[in-house]
Amino acid sequence: MLFTYSMFIDVHTHKINSDDIPIIYNVRINDDAVSLPHGQHIYFSAGIHPWDAEKVRSVWYDNMTIMLNYKQVIAVGECGLDKHTSVSPEKQLEIFEKHIHLSETNQLPLLIHCVGFSHEIIRLHQYFKPKQAWIIHGFRGKPELALQFLKEDIYLSFGEKFNVESVKITPLNRLLIETDESQTSIKDLYQRIAEIKECDVRKLKAANDLFGI
Repeated sequence: MLFTYSMFIDVHTHKINSDDIPIIYNVRINDDAVSLPHGQHIYFSAGIHPWDAEKVRSVWYDNMTIMLNYKQVIAVGECGLDKHTSVSPEKQLEIFEKHIHLSETNQLPLLIHCVGFSHEIIRLHQYFKPKQAWIIHGFRGKPELALQFLKEDIYLSFGEKFNVESVKITPLNRLLIETDESQTSIKDLYQRIAEIKECDVRKLKAANDLFGI
């Protein structure tokens, strides 16, 4: 099969490659101004990782507000909640709720890091009733949990490690694909998931135009 860049999109990555494939490169905001790398097919998400929630000062919000005005920044995050960090849940929640506000006011999807707090994420989604899409990045959970997120119209993004049954039950219009920090190529991931879904690779991206790229 002849592949073209438009057949793929890597919705969450920490590396920039030389392929002409659209990527959403994750920028972790800190106290300082952030410079964005340039590239024809490079887009960005920006946010405070929950591990960093106690390191940042209040100026991060101003930096984020400025950065979200750049047309190449097309998502908020990654942000979220993580049980496997020493950062207090209260501080994580405080920062995460500010990201929810930024997502809504800037009309951008919210890219969520969720470890051990799935039910809290669902509760927050029900409470805030966001108009912007929420995406669970790197979803590895079982189909029972996948169904709970999908019931809330939350998107699931699958990376190198995933539960096959969860992929099977996720509708194409709620399914996204990412490389995150892995060395696996986005093309390989698309092919693996297309085989599981028993569909053409091109159909995976065509079914989901969340980012319009």
